[in-house]
Amino acid sequence: MFVPRLGFSICYLFILIIQRAASSSSCVYDVDHGQKLDIRTLGNSDGKRPKYDNIPNTSPVKSSLSWNGCFPYSKFDGGNCKDAAACLTSTTTGQSALIVRPSAVKFEHEENVNLLVYQSGETTLTVYLTCADIDEDKINSRQDSPTIFNIYLQSRCCCPGKCHFSTQSGSLTGGAVFVILLVSVLFAYIVGGMLFLKYARGATGTDIIPHRMIWLNVVSYVLDGLRYTLQIIRQRGLNVDYQKI
Repeated sequence: MFVPRLGFSICYLFILIIQRAASSSSCVYDVDHGQKLDIRTLGNSDGKRPKYDNIPNTSPVKSSLSWNGCFPYSKFDGGNCKDAAACLTSTTTGQSALIVRPSAVKFEHEENVNLLVYQSGETTLTVYLTCADIDEDKINSRQDSPTIFNIYLQSRCCCPGKCHFSTQSGSLTGGAVFVILLVSVLFAYIVGGMLFLKYARGATGTDIIPHRMIWLNVVSYVLDGLRYTLQIIRQRGLNVDYQKI
């Protein structure tokens, strides 16, 4: 029972790893004419501070907003601004309250502006991204109600293809993390499985290879598929009896 459960657990872990690695590209959106807008260039990836902090609020409220593109961040000022996409900071107490998280976002492309719409319960934050070929970003905000927030950003990085995301020195990309985790899991699977079969089951020789027959069948199926494909190519048709291979 242990070995099948181990195999199932490994497959499930592979799925989680792949999903985690794929999530790094979820902040890149398609716009007109095949161009892409990379929201990662509008945020800090260290998780410690937002790229846009103390955003001026044109509403008559004693608070300011903060926002970070793509990556979550946290503020340690006594509030609940944790793993946030945007927070509201009171200018009276200095504490920050969570508005929305990065996972609650939806991208909308319009003719002259791109929108990031965050929805969390009754709370809505809309970030207006306007392409502007300027050296310094311009940003302000407005709070229409206790649950309706707007941020207006003009930046060169709001222009598709103008800015390119690069990891900080010494940090690992999502792909590198995926490779490290994959190699680690494979090593644990092979070595752990061999030790278990050898000492718990008394296996010897090639029998200590975990799931040996399954992998042999996988290789056999792959070879059969290659032979079938090559036969189709050689005969330039699809009238091939797979059972005869």
